[in-house]
This record gives sequence, C-alpha cells and structure tokens, in this order.
Amino acid sequence: MSYLYSDDELCLMAKDPKERELAFRIILKTYQERLYSLIKNMVHSHEDTDDILQNTFIKVHKYLSTFQNKSNLYTWIYRIAINETLRFLAKNKAQQRVISSAFNRAKVSDAYEMDSMDEEKTWLLLNEGIERLPPRQKLVFKLRYFEKMTYAEMAEILKVSEGSLKASFHHALGKLNEFIKKEAL
Repeated sequence: MSYLYSDDELCLMAKDPKERELAFRIILKTYQERLYSLIKNMVHSHEDTDDILQNTFIKVHKYLSTFQNKSNLYTWIYRIAINETLRFLAKNKAQQRVISSAFNRAKVSDAYEMDSMDEEKTWLLLNEGIERLPPRQKLVFKLRYFEKMTYAEMAEILKVSEGSLKASFHHALGKLNEFIKKEAL
C-alpha cells in the first residue's frame, strides 16, 4: 500500500486517463524495491533482475487500467513478477543448473557478517541446497522463508491450493535437511 493512497484508490486513478501515469508512478515507487528483492533471490544476477523487473512493470503499466480488483493489487503485481521470473528461468534453464560454490561464497560473505565458521558453512550449505531444489520447491521455499508470505498469499499469487504449497514447502525442508546433513559430514 502506498503512503498516500490505498490500493483501491490507485486502481480508480489508473482507470482515469488523466491520473493513470501518476497511479503507475506511485505503484512503481511502492513495489519496486520489494519486487527487486523477490526476483533477485530467484535469479541472483543484478542485470537479469533489472530486466525481469522492467518487464514486470511494463506489463503492470499495460494492464493496470483493466485490473479488476478480484485480488489485492500487491498479489496481482507479485504474480506478474513471478510469472516473468519463471519465464526467464525456463529460457535459461541450462545456465541456472550450474551455480558455482565460489559464487555462492562470495555472495553470502559479502551480504552477511558471520560470527563463526560453522554458521558460515551452514549458510553456504543452505544456499547451495536451495539452488538444488526443483524450481517449484525453490520458489515456495523462498517466498515462505525469505519473503515471509503466508500460504494464502502464495496460493493467490501462484493459483494453486494451500495444501499443495504446504506439501512443496515440507518436501523442500526435507531435501534441505538431507543435503545439509550429507554435506556437513
């Protein structure tokens, strides 16, 4: 939600040709940073994240005036971002399969200050394990764990049942635990 306007007000503004650009700029300012974080967690590359984010907001701009308010504006925009990200990942599937542990180490070491080597090793193993998950489980895990989304929010965005999401998250946790146990020995 914007600081000055509710989602409903923004949607009404978007339907008025005179206020459409203002509504879009407010939406862009409100959601850009959160969407960047979501996408970056999935693709890792700043350049790819920027491209996907741009494609997302192009679609938001294009379809904003026809948004029906059947879901929250937030979930509608997140759904577009996730679909754009999944489309990108599908195009670059082969490239996404190979992620070097050196890249993960550099990314994690720069982003987080660790107090001990054990914590760093666990964090590295967690990141490596997440990258090895099947795409659906990886997405569900990241949305739940990093984005702190509820199953209801994810179900609305991904258009699947909450039970399916819970199962995916449970399977992802099991695989991550197995991976960390195996690799930590």
